Amino acid sequence: MKKALSEIFDLVPKSEARKKMKSLFLEISSKNEKVKQVQENLLDFLGHRSSSENLKVISYVSDEYEISPFSSLNFSLKIGSLDLDIFFPKVTNLGLEFRNGSGFSKGEFGILEPNGENSISPYDADWILVPALGWNREGARLGRGKGFYDRVLQDILSEKMIGLSFEDLYPCDFSAEPHDLRVGTLITEKKNHCFPGKMGEKSVG
Repeated sequence: MKKALSEIFDLVPKSEARKKMKSLFLEISSKNEKVKQVQENLLDFLGHRSSSENLKVISYVSDEYEISPFSSLNFSLKIGSLDLDIFFPKVTNLGLEFRNGSGFSKGEFGILEPNGENSISPYDADWILVPALGWNREGARLGRGKGFYDRVLQDILSEKMIGLSFEDLYPCDFSAEPHDLRVGTLITEKKNHCFPGKMGEKSVG
C-alpha cells in the first residue's frame, strides 16, 4: 500500500484526503493485530520516555476511522509499572475540555464523552494523544475540519503530543496549513516516527 499511498496523495486538498484516508483505513488488513501492536508500542514509549511512572494522559475515544490508544476505555489504567490517569475530550460551550470521572455518554457529535467534572489543562498533562485521519511527513494532523484540537492545543509543545497510525497509511501528504496541529511523535505498529525539528516548538505555527 506504500507505493499506492504515495501515488494517491500528492498534496491533495484536505476534503479529498479525508475521504481517501477513511476508505484506506477500512481496507487495512489484519487490523486487530496491528492495533494491538500500536497499543503495545505506545505503552513502551510512555514507559521509556516518561520521567515518572504516575502519568496524566489526555486520550480520546476512537471511532471507526481511528486507532484506539488503549485496549480498554477507562479513566485509570495500571499497566506494569505505569499508573495512568486518563482524561477524555468533551465539547462544551467553551470549546474542547479534557475530563475524567464516572462513565461516558454520547455527546454532540455522537461520540462518547466523559460525564465527570474533573478536568485537566493540556499544559498540566504529561502526554497528549491526538486523534487524526492521517499525518504528513512533518507530523501535521489531518483532522475532521472543525478545528477543536487546533484551537485548544495551539500553544502546547509538540514534543508532548503523540499521534497513532498504521505504517501503510503514513505519510498522508495533504495540503497542510500553518494552523494545523503538529505532533512530536507518530507511533505505528512498526516504528516510532519522531519529528526532532519540532522539539521545543509549539504545536501550531
